[in-house]
Amino acid sequence: MNHSVFKDLIPGYIENLTSKETNKQIEKHMEQCEDCRQYVKDMQEDLLVERTHEQKKEDKNIDFLKKVRSKNRKKIFIIVGSLLSIFIGWFFFFDQMWIADEKDIQTTVKQQGSTVTLSFQTKNDNRYLLAMPIWYQNSIDEIIIYEKWNDFSEPARILKDGSNFTFTFLDENTLILHDGEEKKLTDEDKVRIRYKNSKEEILLKDLYKLENKSK
Repeated sequence: MNHSVFKDLIPGYIENLTSKETNKQIEKHMEQCEDCRQYVKDMQEDLLVERTHEQKKEDKNIDFLKKVRSKNRKKIFIIVGSLLSIFIGWFFFFDQMWIADEKDIQTTVKQQGSTVTLSFQTKNDNRYLLAMPIWYQNSIDEIIIYEKWNDFSEPARILKDGSNFTFTFLDENTLILHDGEEKKLTDEDKVRIRYKNSKEEILLKDLYKLENKSK
């Protein structure tokens, strides 16, 4: 076996891919040639170094993935825990609330310049309000009036002074939306106020004219 053929066969020999007959010829040649024995030894060492490097790289990638997964799990636990805390807090908060009766609510409309403020206040002692707005196209479309017992909790203290909503007009026919855009009002544009057994509708054009009125 000449040296060129020997060197061509060595990669397969090291990977155990050559036949038994070929292995015998390779090993017989190495017994007779010191240079070829050294050549095989060098190739085996290079392959070992390469595989060791690849294994370290693979282990490093696995460790990195484990760290990423661990961090992601921690983030998920934190997010889930926070959402659960918020859900539990608001569950107990809303569990003690109900939609208010219209006769128990005092509604006041005040105008200052181009700004109209719609205010809601409970007429009952030891109760607070939560007026929840429903938005449509950057404007308040409906307000649901909730009432709550005074349970001396932080949310209750926040609601102590009732709820106010502000509408800004350019003129009696133009409303300034939440994003600063102007909305030309029609006779169909209104804000709805929902109570326990009734719903009140106020035309936005009329809201501009209800200065200092209350009921």
